[in-house]
Amino acid sequence: MLEMLLITYRDQFGVEFPLEKCEGMSEIDVINLVYNCLDSNKPFDGNTEVKENRFPYAPGLK
Repeated sequence: MLEMLLITYRDQFGVEFPLEKCEGMSEIDVINLVYNCLDSNKPFDGNTEVKENRFPYAPGLK
């Protein structure tokens, strides 16, 4: 899922998502962050916050 979101982000904004800024975050948090950027049509600016888990039933979550 993350890979597809990253490809979509690149296609939508014309740049790669800055994964290096997400060091230490869980994969589901990065997924939610990228998804939020795509959904709001706003590229990541370093201040983007994820207010909710959009994928509460993703594998590996309780």
